[in-house]
Amino acid sequence: MTEKVLVIGTGAIGAFYGGVLAKAGCEVSAVARSGFDAVSANGYRIESHLGDLSWRPSQVVRSSSEYKGEPDYLLVCLKLTVETDPVALIRPALGPRTAIVLVANGIDIDAPVAAAFPDNELVAGVAYAAVSRESSGVVRHHSEYTRLVLGRYPGGPSSGAARLAELIKQGGSSAAVNEDIVGARWQKCAWNTVFNPISALGGGLGAQDILGSEDSRQFVREAIAEFAAIAAAAGHPIPGDTADKLIAGTLRMPNYVSSMGQDQLAGRPMETEALLGNVVRIAARLGVPAPRLGTLYALLKMAEKRTPA
Repeated sequence: MTEKVLVIGTGAIGAFYGGVLAKAGCEVSAVARSGFDAVSANGYRIESHLGDLSWRPSQVVRSSSEYKGEPDYLLVCLKLTVETDPVALIRPALGPRTAIVLVANGIDIDAPVAAAFPDNELVAGVAYAAVSRESSGVVRHHSEYTRLVLGRYPGGPSSGAARLAELIKQGGSSAAVNEDIVGARWQKCAWNTVFNPISALGGGLGAQDILGSEDSRQFVREAIAEFAAIAAAAGHPIPGDTADKLIAGTLRMPNYVSSMGQDQLAGRPMETEALLGNVVRIAARLGVPAPRLGTLYALLKMAEKRTPA
């Protein structure tokens, strides 16, 4: 059986994994809310060390309501800004047997989708893939380490997640299934919740720039420690050496500008609440001190209200 996949959110991550699944033999279609004409004419060009992942969608539509058929997987790769309503974008294309796959960054982001569609399996996805959108339909894959972690929300075994992981591997990339996918989200956000806001506040600082001095490395280390304390209080502890490992790993990366930094440079809405605001609110609810993360959040909210010159 050829799996039918509809990708909602064909920015960098969505286009990349659309290409991986197309290479695996899936019938992959795309909701192209921007760049519709370019994608219709040329498809997606994916520049990756994994090989040629360029692909032409089976259907290119402007909204999920225009999709013809019932997808086996609805691959939702949206940036969860305050302007984005994933439930409204998902609903028109959803069939009774469709599995929703939410590949997105943030904490406390799955529950609204699960509540809206209780009869459909929700697979949460945590992507480790440094990719950037160069122009309409053109994506560059930067990272040697690439993995998609999948799991049923809120937890437990999932045949849908297992099958999708198999397809990702057939497409030449790496995937794993984790029965504690909420814990996996916390683990991933130990980097995102700290590095993304700093990148944005610095006007698009790269990973190497952020760690350019001992003082800056110490700030990052302490901010990650705050995050770890919040995660533990929320019931999702992360390893004690997480800060040291993340800093060491980041120092081996190119001077990559994170997604929030890229959004800030382009004047796009940022994932402030999903990546940082939710964490700060959880800290307040659980009584966990978070002065560094709270300061980053307050500064981001100020930056978002900046009046253009």
